[in-house]
Amino acid sequence: MSEEFDKEKLNDTDTSSFVPQDAEAQGDYEDGMKVVDNPYQTQKEEDDDDKDEAVAVVPKPKKKKMKTVDRVIMIIAIIVFLASLGVILKTVYDVADNKKQTENIAGLVTEPAQEAKEYGDDGMLEKYRSAYNANNDLVGWIVVPNTSINHPVVQAKNNEYYLRRSFYGDYQRRGTVFMDYRDHAKPLCKNTILYGHNFLDSTMFADLEKYKDIEFYKTSPVIQFDTIYEKHKWKIISVFLTNADDKDDNGYTFNYIYPFMTNDNFEAFVDEIKVRSLYFTNVDVNKNDKILTLSTCTRDMDVKGNGETNARFVVVARLVRDGESETVDVSKTVKNDNPRYPQIWYDTHGLPNPYAFAERWFPEGVEY
Repeated sequence: MSEEFDKEKLNDTDTSSFVPQDAEAQGDYEDGMKVVDNPYQTQKEEDDDDKDEAVAVVPKPKKKKMKTVDRVIMIIAIIVFLASLGVILKTVYDVADNKKQTENIAGLVTEPAQEAKEYGDDGMLEKYRSAYNANNDLVGWIVVPNTSINHPVVQAKNNEYYLRRSFYGDYQRRGTVFMDYRDHAKPLCKNTILYGHNFLDSTMFADLEKYKDIEFYKTSPVIQFDTIYEKHKWKIISVFLTNADDKDDNGYTFNYIYPFMTNDNFEAFVDEIKVRSLYFTNVDVNKNDKILTLSTCTRDMDVKGNGETNARFVVVARLVRDGESETVDVSKTVKNDNPRYPQIWYDTHGLPNPYAFAERWFPEGVEY
């Protein structure tokens, strides 16, 4: 059979005979053609049917309306969160601002050139001249090794002015390290007292509490406090905890804020700070010595830990004597196994107070 013949035969074939003539048959025919054209159609339709059944069987969950109480709680939680965030950000800003200002003031302290005079005609150390010109309340500068304490020391007519003021006199929550208003820088009093805040954030006197650790003391047994007239080094003789309110020690407050004690009273005072000391430094003290007292707040006696007790951490050092070595043999430092604390400390730690009926010391020979 030739190819040409086959084509002609195919063209002459009546293809209408393959198509059903009635409508019902026509529909069946088209359905069959769909199956042949798309072998996945049947599966898809079955899947669609399954989905329809699933939708029909499983009801859509109804949205619950938030109750008014829930809304109030959520709003309060958001307000508390935002307020807390604001406090944190404000604290971070204050710390950064305080440190920046301290660094700027420290930049005013410069050693004079080698050929220049160390002291001015008025007896002031020239290294502090620029800082003094910035604030005439400047009386000295304190540096404690291995801490962030590197601050100017000012003095006002009372002990409140610099509690919340910066070196330049504007509001600053962390204040400025200041000397007791009854002390004087030239000449030094028997007991020079410096105060600084403790916000537990490495500003002002916060790092002073590192001296609670006897091992830290061994790294830094000598501190530097210069007046604007003289350079001085001081050897630490005692570190202790005490109260500032009579109610926290059975109606008694140990008065370490005592600038003008007499020589006779001084020896008794030294005995009192040593019995309270967390460790014994083995640095000798005599009645002719002068001392430096650094005072800050502490949380050690708080039951809740949020500053509800008006307590103090105190570091006392004596002036290095003329011709004396500045070094300290820290190997002889030993822990005090039974330091004297105020009653509130024993109450906080659930311990009996062995000093509850001990003799109470009071300063003598000075009227305030």
